[in-house]
Amino acid sequence: MLDKNKREAFPFNGIYAPVLTPMHDDFSCNYEELVKHCNDLMQRGCSGVVLFGTTGEGTSFSVDEREKTIKKVIELGINPQKIIIAISCCAIDDAVVLTTLAKNQKCAAVLIVPPFFYNKVDDSGVIEFYRKIIQKTNHPDLKILLYHIPQYSGVPITINIIKKLREEFPNNVIGIKESEGNLSFAKEVLSTFPGFKVFVGNELHISETVQLGGAGAICGIVNAFPELICSLYEYGKDQQKSNKNEIVQNIVRSIKKYPSLPSIKNIVEKQKGTAWHVLRPPLIPLNEEQSYALTEALRVMII
Repeated sequence: MLDKNKREAFPFNGIYAPVLTPMHDDFSCNYEELVKHCNDLMQRGCSGVVLFGTTGEGTSFSVDEREKTIKKVIELGINPQKIIIAISCCAIDDAVVLTTLAKNQKCAAVLIVPPFFYNKVDDSGVIEFYRKIIQKTNHPDLKILLYHIPQYSGVPITINIIKKLREEFPNNVIGIKESEGNLSFAKEVLSTFPGFKVFVGNELHISETVQLGGAGAICGIVNAFPELICSLYEYGKDQQKSNKNEIVQNIVRSIKKYPSLPSIKNIVEKQKGTAWHVLRPPLIPLNEEQSYALTEALRVMII
């Protein structure tokens, strides 16, 4: 039997939920529902939350909207030391605004996507992007997780980028989120940079990477199945082979038949109510037929 009390204290280890963003019908953030969801996930095993990541439709919100939401969530009682702010901005000054806000609000860290409009850029350009953010934010306690998600950004985080940034900013650049689902790359980062915080985005890689020294995971499905996903981290910490991977694989397979974010919101809506059906264009909710089919596929798993 896994002991939940063995979970390491914050910061920077465990399962962090990249929370979905609940919205009113006018697309404005439903602050109260968001706070309720964050608290629920942490009470059910998550070490903390990530605001405005890919799962939270972060790129669909303006910098001003993100600022207001971050301040409101903290005002309504979420401990900022449990919050990682995901930053997806091509403009350096926009990224600096959000990074500075995160530090002023005493958030634990920021998860920064490389600039994602121009692809096939040289590593030196990506390094300079992060360098300017760090220099302009100018805060000794700034903690950055690099965001490797080339299937969306078109810009990978390479071993060379990590090496150069670690050499220049060892106290600031502390880890990476590997969201490509590239287990070989995650292992290479772990072996090349001992002590570097490696979070995976693929649920099926959690136990194995944690056994190898990985920090945990930041993965979307935890919004709907927190106990299940958190158990994978516990198995990894205990150096045990998880017996839950088949269940997780079935969930992933069912969700991937449809657009992933609308699917996760659809599941959470059935668990928590109608505040969860709204998505910002270009994303749209599942249609009635898709919703029914997904519900049937996951019927025994939906709480």
